[in-house]
Amino acid sequence: MFSYIFHMLERIQHLTGHLYRLLGPPGSQCLTCGTRAVLSLRYPGICPRCVQQIPWIRSIRCHRCGRGVGCPDCVRTHMQKRSFVCNRSAVQYNDLMKDWISLYKFRGHERYAPLLTALLIQAFLAMSEELTSICEKEIKKPLWRPDAVTYVPVSGERLAERGFNQAERLATGLATAARLPCVDLLQRQINTEKQSFKSRAERFETMKHAFSIKPGGFDFSLLRNYNKPFKLLLIDDIYTTGSTLDACGHVILHAAINSSVPVEIYTLTLARS
Repeated sequence: MFSYIFHMLERIQHLTGHLYRLLGPPGSQCLTCGTRAVLSLRYPGICPRCVQQIPWIRSIRCHRCGRGVGCPDCVRTHMQKRSFVCNRSAVQYNDLMKDWISLYKFRGHERYAPLLTALLIQAFLAMSEELTSICEKEIKKPLWRPDAVTYVPVSGERLAERGFNQAERLATGLATAARLPCVDLLQRQINTEKQSFKSRAERFETMKHAFSIKPGGFDFSLLRNYNKPFKLLLIDDIYTTGSTLDACGHVILHAAINSSVPVEIYTLTLARS
């Protein structure tokens, strides 16, 4: 079904693009390279040349974390107890993606929001199709689809500094496009230091007590009569070691267990390092 929708969208975008070229202005400036050209309709703000440079993760080598290259992490003993079923990411976190995400996340270039959300939506469609295919082969279930979307929170300090939570915006954009509820589920208890300079062990240790369920937020007890595991899709911008997503997932699972509700957590990120 997703393949059909995807091909229909492609056809509509092709026809719309043709009309735009006939009736529209000679071109617009590309958001990322500055070239004046007819911009992509699927990936807002960028020219066809920049579209070709998007480092999609098309071939998944590790089916647990979604990495496109060999992954030594998921075979580690302690990694077998992670809170999420699997992770998928849209693109590799190369220099180009680092620039795009940094311009949006740290410098507040709002025009990157629709572009980055479009990348995440494309990854969600691929994830849904992949997991549906697995379900069909193994247990004859219908289309894979999460029941709700949530996101990794930022601290109050980071929110005041940036003015927004990039993971929240990605999640709400995806939820709107997929017609799914987006729940404000978690809060960050401590303002963790920048993680990029820490070792793998330090990241996991730092994240152990970083999150909690937001008071007055989602009530898991409402799902007690749900006749199957509640599938929750957790969104973040970048997957490095998975420590942040894993910490968030364990908090959610603990709350669900206390309410006697079966929950399955899946994670989706914009980029995978």
